Amino acid sequence: MIVFAGGKRVMFGAPAGVTLDQSSADLRNLDAVMLLSLRGEDVEGLDELRNAAWRAGRESSLPVAGPSGTGEFAGILNRAYEVSDALIFVEERPAGGFDAALLAVLPGEGEAEATVFDTGDLRVRKFETGTDRATYIVDYAGHNLILSSCGGTPLQELSGGEFRVLDCESEWPMGAPEFVFRDGSSD
Repeated sequence: MIVFAGGKRVMFGAPAGVTLDQSSADLRNLDAVMLLSLRGEDVEGLDELRNAAWRAGRESSLPVAGPSGTGEFAGILNRAYEVSDALIFVEERPAGGFDAALLAVLPGEGEAEATVFDTGDLRVRKFETGTDRATYIVDYAGHNLILSSCGGTPLQELSGGEFRVLDCESEWPMGAPEFVFRDGSSD
């Protein structure tokens, strides 16, 4: 899913085939990627996304956030593809330049709750909801959207706009979408 808000493009999740329906402009101008978990099915498209954005003309590293371990995972991917990226750069010269092939970890790595993306009008908060999962609250113009790899409602809203993380040990992937509203009801 890509959230378009405040002139920004933030992608949530990186499964295989994530780039198939994305335009070159969306890939080139992607502002961040939020990993929902570090499970194979949720991250196997991250290198595909990184590479496609680079080839589309991205000129800077791709910012990534996720559950604890995301920094180590991004570092491993950066090192794993360092030689092949250099060969591509020499042989084909992607429009973005060499440094644009890297993944850069956003603030909040290793924190149970953190603001990982904030442009003043668009804010994304991360909540660790399991040993390898994260839930995000996207806040734009006073509207909140919760994105999670958890089934059910992963967060409980408390007074003052604070949230409490609930148990996230339900099955994934979910069989159907679940919409959660501010009053706690769901469809």
